[in-house]
Amino acid sequence: MTLDLHGLADRVESAFETEGLTVTMGGEPTFIVSNPDGHEWNQGAMGPEKLGYARRLARRLVEARYPGALVMQVFGKQYPEEPLPRWMVLTLSREDGVPLWPHPEKLLFDDVPGPHDDLAAERLLRTLGEALGFVAEVFPAFEEGCETPRGWVLPLDAEEDGWTSDRWPFGHDNPLVLLPGKSPIGLRLPLHDLDEERLRRALTIEATEGALHVFLPPLDFDRFSALLESIARATEQHGLGELVFCGYAPTGESVGLARLGFSADPGVLEVNLPAVQRWTDYDGLLAAITRHAEVEGLRTTRHHLNGQIQGTGGGAHVLFGGPTLSRNPFFRRPDLLASMIRYWQWHPSLSYFFSGQYVGPGSQAPRADETVPDRLDELEIACAGVDALRGEMDRGMLDRLFRNLMTDSSGNTHRAEICLDKLWNLDSPTGLQGLVELRAFETMPDVGAQSRAALFARAVLAMLASEPRKGPLVRFGHRLHDRYMLPAVLWHDLGEICQDLARAGLPFDRAWLVPIFEHRFPVVGRLALESGDLLVRQALEPWPLMAEMSVGGATSRIVDNSTDRLELSADAQVLARAGIAVDGFALPLHE
Repeated sequence: MTLDLHGLADRVESAFETEGLTVTMGGEPTFIVSNPDGHEWNQGAMGPEKLGYARRLARRLVEARYPGALVMQVFGKQYPEEPLPRWMVLTLSREDGVPLWPHPEKLLFDDVPGPHDDLAAERLLRTLGEALGFVAEVFPAFEEGCETPRGWVLPLDAEEDGWTSDRWPFGHDNPLVLLPGKSPIGLRLPLHDLDEERLRRALTIEATEGALHVFLPPLDFDRFSALLESIARATEQHGLGELVFCGYAPTGESVGLARLGFSADPGVLEVNLPAVQRWTDYDGLLAAITRHAEVEGLRTTRHHLNGQIQGTGGGAHVLFGGPTLSRNPFFRRPDLLASMIRYWQWHPSLSYFFSGQYVGPGSQAPRADETVPDRLDELEIACAGVDALRGEMDRGMLDRLFRNLMTDSSGNTHRAEICLDKLWNLDSPTGLQGLVELRAFETMPDVGAQSRAALFARAVLAMLASEPRKGPLVRFGHRLHDRYMLPAVLWHDLGEICQDLARAGLPFDRAWLVPIFEHRFPVVGRLALESGDLLVRQALEPWPLMAEMSVGGATSRIVDNSTDRLELSADAQVLARAGIAVDGFALPLHE
C-alpha cells in the first residue's frame, strides 16, 4: 500500500499513541528581505528595518490565525558589541480560544511614529495606579542630565489576595535616574539603589517615537490577564492607542498559551513556531507564515554572488518536546533520547543532508564524533546508564548525563546537532522547557521541502519510540568526511533509514526527499557521452575549526575554508570504456 504524506503522518501519530506518548514539535524558519543589502540582513542581528517587518508579520498572523492574541516585545540576551538586548516580538494566544487582548486596533503594528507624548504616558499610568489603588506610588524617571521625564514608574507585584506596591525613596529632591542605555526604562531602573526589603518589580510606561511602551513586570498568568484588563479600560477611558506591550511574558502553566515569536537573529528574521502536537498542524502553520511573509516582502532564499540560490543561511531547527513537563516524552522515556543520540550517530545523513553548506567541526551543529576524540566513549557510558534505568529518570540527571557531551570542540553546548540547552538546563533562564533541538536543519527555499524534512525526523523519532536502539556507536574515523560528504553516499544512507522506517510500519518514500537532494547538491556540470553521462555535483566540505579568538569582546571562530568538494559520477557503461583523470591523475571511483 502506497501512502501519501498525510497518510504517513497519521501512522506516525498512531505510533506515538500506541506508546502512550504525546510529542510536540516546533521549528525556527528564517526569512530575509528581497534585497538584503543592510548589515542586519547579512551579519547583524538588529537594525533599522527588522523590527518593523516583525511587527507587520505579527499583525498578519493575528488577523488570520490568532484573533484575540496579545503582541508584546520581550528581550533576550545582549551580546558583545550590540548596544541593546535582542528583541523578540511575541504573539500570545490562549489555546482555549478566549481572547487575551481583544483590542488589536490599540496596538502598534509598524515602526511609524505615533501621536503620543510624555503627558499621555503619565496620564495612562496614573489612571492605572488609581484603578489598582496605588496612585500615590507613581513617579517619574529621568535620563542622566535631563529635566524632562523619560517615563513613569509604578512599583507593582502580585500577592495571593491582590496587588501590592511600594513607595520607593525617589522624589523631587532625589529623582530616579535611569541606567545609561536605549532599552525600555523597565530594564534600566536603578534597583541596586533600593534597600533589600524594597519591592523590586515595576510597571512602567514611556512615550517612544509617539508610541506608548507599557513594560509589564514578571507575573503569573492570572495576574497578567487581570492587568491587561485594567490597561484596556484605562486606554479606553483616555482614547489612547499605539500601544507597545513589552517586558515579561506570563509565567506558569495555568492556561495553555500558544507562543509565536519573531526574533532578531544575525542576518535573518527568525520565526519561533508555537509547539503543536501533530505534523499536519506544523505543516499548515509553516505554509501560512511563509505565505504572509511573502506578502510583506520576506523570502526564504538568498542569491549568492556565484549564482547559487540557497536558503537564508539561518537555522530552521526542529524541536521536539511535550505538552507539559509531566507528559514530556524524554522525561517519561529517557531511552528515547539515548536512542536518538545513537541513531543519529549511526546515520550521518541525518547530520548533513538537511543542513546548509557549512558542516563539520566549525559549523553551528557539529556531530559528537567531530569534536573531542574520546567523546564517543563518554557518550556510550552515558547511554549505558540510561539502559540500566528502571522507570523515569531524574530530570537533572538526564541533563548532567548528556548536555555537556553534546557540544562542539570548544565545549559550547549550544553548538551541537542535538542540542539539549532547553531540556532541563538549570544554568539558563530558558533552559527548563523539556525541548530537544535538532540544529542540523537549515531553512530551505521551498516550504514544502522544509516540512517534509521535519516529518522525516518525526517519523524516525516515532520509530525509535516503538523500537529503542541499543548498541555501540560507530567509529567512522576518516570515513566520516571522506565518504559522507558525497551526495551519493548520503542518498544511500537515507535509503537505509527509509528501509528501517518501512520495517517499523512507517514507509517514508525516499522520493519525497528528491527536491532537497537536488537543491543541496546541484548538478554543476554534465558531459554527455555515447555510453552515458558524466555528472559533476556540488558536494560538502567540512570547515575544520582551528581556534576561537577574542576580538574586541566578541569571539571569532577561525576555520579552514580553503577547499571545496565536488562529486563526479558516471554510469558503469562509461567506466567500462574509459577512465577519469584530473591533470593526468586517475580518479578512483567507488560503486
